[in-house]
Amino acid sequence: MPAVIVPPLTRTPLPFLQAGPKGDFDSLSEEDFYVDGSNGSGKVFEFSNGKRALHFVPMIHQADPAFYSAVASEVKSLKSEGMDLFYEFIDFDASTLADKRRIRAMLGFLPNPEFYAQNVSDGLVAQVNVMFLGFPGGDDINVDATPAEIADAYEAMMGPLDITEENLITPFDTFVLPTSDASQVSRITIDWRNERLAKAINESKRDLVVLYGAAHGLGTLLYLRSLDESWQRAN
Repeated sequence: MPAVIVPPLTRTPLPFLQAGPKGDFDSLSEEDFYVDGSNGSGKVFEFSNGKRALHFVPMIHQADPAFYSAVASEVKSLKSEGMDLFYEFIDFDASTLADKRRIRAMLGFLPNPEFYAQNVSDGLVAQVNVMFLGFPGGDDINVDATPAEIADAYEAMMGPLDITEENLITPFDTFVLPTSDASQVSRITIDWRNERLAKAINESKRDLVVLYGAAHGLGTLLYLRSLDESWQRAN
């Protein structure tokens, strides 16, 4: 995999993230978690079950460098309090050729950092997790699924993925027409992963800061509350 270069800031970031929109747990909507990646758009939602604290930071895979710098400042501060960091990352580059082809049959492409870096808009950069890792305090834990687990989950629900001749002969940095049922893919890429994340949060024994895509925010937290109804907004 090519070396990943962390780009310099293009403008002064806000030092930390703003609190998510006010309101109780039941008033939250998917729109509340939306971030556009601009400087100052980052936010953090704080929850508590009376025993542990959870800080959920909605992420976006392409953003202004200042957005990511503010997230890093927030993570550094929270980890200094002893929190573990749970983060989102599916390592497609480390998967087998067969699993890469199964994922491409699902999605049409491999959504790795290089894909996002090659498709950024002017002034934006791709998310690079190294910016958020290694701060003193708790542990950094990738709680996401592997490509094999994602493909297995889809096939368990919908049956074997059809690997076309185009998929077999086309370089992996090139789009191919997916053979999956597009109406069902989000049940795995969003809903199933939300359940995994919620279970990991519920089973943890420590306070947490969680960096996951904004599309995972509400679904994960609703599932978490189904596991432990004592979780409430804390900010």
